Amino acid sequence: MKKKLLSLLLAGILSVFLLGGCDDEWSDEIDDGEAVEEAADETGDTENIQDHRPENETVDIEPVAIGSDARSVTVMIYMNGSDLETKAGEATADLSEMIDSGVGENVNVIVQTMGTKKWHDYDISSKTSQIYRVNRGELELVKDNLGQLDCTKSDTLSDFIDFGKKNYPADRYIMIFWDHGGGPVYGFGYDEWQADTASLTLDEIQKAFRMNRDIRFDIIGMDCCIMANLETCYVLAPFCKYAVLSEDFESGLGWSYTNWMKLLEENPGISTPLLGKKIIDSMIDANENDDEAGGSSTMILVNERAVPDLVRKWTEYAYRNSDSLLRLNYSKLHVARGRGLMDLIFDSWDDDESSVTMDNYYVSDMMSIVESVGKEDEFTNDLRSSLKACAAYFGHTSDKNELTGLAVSLPYGDRVFYDRLADVYSKCGFDEKYIEWLEGFVSAEGTDDYYDFSGFEDSWSGWQTYEEGWNSCGPDEDFEDWEYDYEEELWYLYEDGNVYLYDDESDIMFFYDEYEDELYYYDEEDDDWYVAED
Repeated sequence: MKKKLLSLLLAGILSVFLLGGCDDEWSDEIDDGEAVEEAADETGDTENIQDHRPENETVDIEPVAIGSDARSVTVMIYMNGSDLETKAGEATADLSEMIDSGVGENVNVIVQTMGTKKWHDYDISSKTSQIYRVNRGELELVKDNLGQLDCTKSDTLSDFIDFGKKNYPADRYIMIFWDHGGGPVYGFGYDEWQADTASLTLDEIQKAFRMNRDIRFDIIGMDCCIMANLETCYVLAPFCKYAVLSEDFESGLGWSYTNWMKLLEENPGISTPLLGKKIIDSMIDANENDDEAGGSSTMILVNERAVPDLVRKWTEYAYRNSDSLLRLNYSKLHVARGRGLMDLIFDSWDDDESSVTMDNYYVSDMMSIVESVGKEDEFTNDLRSSLKACAAYFGHTSDKNELTGLAVSLPYGDRVFYDRLADVYSKCGFDEKYIEWLEGFVSAEGTDDYYDFSGFEDSWSGWQTYEEGWNSCGPDEDFEDWEYDYEEELWYLYEDGNVYLYDDESDIMFFYDEYEDELYYYDEEDDDWYVAED
């Protein structure tokens, strides 16, 4: 029980809000759902809480029931090896990381190999697609001779999901796309066996998931570039609880798989937000500490249940600020590295210094737009609050403060790009009024100029600076430093390395001491902390 409770306690670090339901219609809305500080104040600073408890006194109470009882997980890896494998063996490098995790008893990692003309290891065939299982330090071939599957086709993705759920049923499911990404218009997956312009667009991804509605993924992740945008999150919302995505171009390292898969194998019931945090932290740490292959990186864990509300708040804000948005090109000018979808077209991937920049994809950071426009009204505050509700967790390397996790596409000065955008968005079910509004950016002023975000970069110090809008959804304004999880109906506080939990129904606050592996609860009457036993 203690391990189960610890998983949820640590999830408080993530600042997770679980708002109302979601659907796959652009116009859908979400309904928004005593101060613990008094108890904490009576004991002094919470960081010194250990000094106030007796050594051996225990009380038999019933802790709050939390966490997942899942005993099995199936992770589906839709692996498009692409030029990343042909030129640098990056797909097999990530397979090695998965193998090193030791999964196999509680976690099934199922990999479908496609899209590359030369595999570097494990006797993977480039002549036909195959399906493998990562099992106890080995890569086992489970299905051969599938033909040269086209990873950019909706049916290919749908068939793989169907195979995974039928042959490896589990309590939980995770889906990972590997690799390339081209934003919400170009979508996913440069396949070396297909035309350079072929890709799996958002509407095709949506179609594949709709054909497998009998399962809902805990996480849909994309180990590829520039897919952390409003449009991708909107398409994924009906099919998963959380999404793990990168707003920027990824370095050649991509995700780091060993540690988080090992953790999942050891605890298949680990809370989804905590697992998402582990995925992000491991990827950021790897890029921060690898001087050769690492690079600037950013990644976000998106609370998909909050996405429909963000769509509504963004469109309300955007329509009321059209003049400001059309006056300047808010696409972020940033040099691509490593895993951009268009790298091969520019023929510069060999040196890992592509001339492709974010403007080619029209990626505009949502929070930096809001702060740079500088307008203060209810629509701005609502958008800020909704953005933070979506940002369950966010990580970036030390040089990425100008990006906040989620972007939106505004097609500045590009008719061809807009026409493709309109086609994809219409098929996905985006609101026609919004699609027509986006056409205005084709002839917007200053489309060749880029706004200087340096002022925003210098002033933005992270999501913690937006607590007011975030906590406005809570039931009590006095919970200034606490965060509420609507699904678990519990309050959290993360302070100075410690995690506290409060259940307002039983009026009990808990503290977990990870060094002593003990769970404590606070007795307000005695003004002291006691060991909680189940």
